[in-house]
Amino acid sequence: MNDVAVFPADLSTGWPVILIGVAVLVALGAAVAALLVLDNVRAPLAALVGATAGFQTAQVASVHLFCPAVLLWLFFGVFREPRGPWRPRWALVVLGFAALLASTALTGQMVNSKLVAIQLMLLAGAAACLIAWGDQRDIRSALGGLLVVTTIACLAGLAQYAGVLPYHLYLGTRRPIGLYSEPDWLGMFSALGLLLAFRSTSLGRWRTPLVFLHVIVLLLAAARAAWVAVVMVALVGWVAARLIRAEPTVPAGPKLGGWRLAVGGVLVVIVAVLASPSLREELTDRVTGAVASRPEVGVLARQQQTAALHELDSQAPLVGLGLSASGRVGVSGRIGYLGTAQNNVASNWVLGWWVDGGVLALPLMWLFLFGAFRRIGMTQGLVLLVVLVCSLFSNAMLIPIAWLSLALCLIEPERPAQAKSMSVQPVNALTAGQISG
Repeated sequence: MNDVAVFPADLSTGWPVILIGVAVLVALGAAVAALLVLDNVRAPLAALVGATAGFQTAQVASVHLFCPAVLLWLFFGVFREPRGPWRPRWALVVLGFAALLASTALTGQMVNSKLVAIQLMLLAGAAACLIAWGDQRDIRSALGGLLVVTTIACLAGLAQYAGVLPYHLYLGTRRPIGLYSEPDWLGMFSALGLLLAFRSTSLGRWRTPLVFLHVIVLLLAAARAAWVAVVMVALVGWVAARLIRAEPTVPAGPKLGGWRLAVGGVLVVIVAVLASPSLREELTDRVTGAVASRPEVGVLARQQQTAALHELDSQAPLVGLGLSASGRVGVSGRIGYLGTAQNNVASNWVLGWWVDGGVLALPLMWLFLFGAFRRIGMTQGLVLLVVLVCSLFSNAMLIPIAWLSLALCLIEPERPAQAKSMSVQPVNALTAGQISG
């Protein structure tokens, strides 16, 4: 079914491009102002890095704005301060493992676009810079910048659903898209924003409305992968918190209002579903469409794509078919063996990278999983886990959010004396805590 506008408007053909353009201009203006006015610009530039990671396809000449934002942070933020020790170990590991997968673009039999290898190495290089020179202050600022963009995206999505902003219907549904190309992306980023707002105790009176805003948009986007990710992260974070509970420095949940916020979020969902028959019908269709004997179009398409990826896997050598080969699987599951496909990534990141790189992809896949569980009791680890779960259905591994999350998980913690002075402590996914982790 072709996408149609919610209501006739010339601007509808430009959304969400116009929103992204305005947001990028505001971010760049803020960065320039910070460079001109502030003596210490490291924190604002780290926030800019996080903000650029909150976009799906904000690129110039096929280069994500996240990459030049990291360079700005490095040269104008880090290098302007007294040089501290740099930590190259994990940075080199990231570059080495990414290079293994990228090398298959030169040797693979079914490579669709060698440009993907360049994009992969640029993202890996940006992540390596964050790992080598970043610290806990940068983690806080980057996650704060990411929360700003997810909030803007959620406000845009809410305005779209209310009919204030024009946008295109996706597959005939009224699911909003925010700043992104599809509702599933809005769902993932609203889940990330929900996590960040829920775990932050520095937002003051803004914390509760931000949590409820992200909950509502997560519901409206009707992204099943994001729902699964939120539930999984809540459970994993709860288990991790029980294991950390022996630490006397870990605050109890009720004191920080985490349980009250969780109950409030559930009540918001219940009220929204009861108050809107159309929303209730749409959510029912989304749930039953995934489990019914005759699955809906989206579920059927994913099943066909998975079957096609297994078919490619059966033809692949031990080192895969080459980075971007999995992108030859179309939306309907049809494999484009000839010519160049429009897509370069598979919907499932695990199957996609296995088809692309085979055993050469395993180190990088392991690194992402290791990064998430290395910091599973902290915000950045749970952010990466959300991205990995969502990427089993809508692959986010070649956009900045995955690499920012990985970098924040691999930044080495401060020394005990420094950590004590900065009061950084891990907390529970079901109880609020420092947004930095």
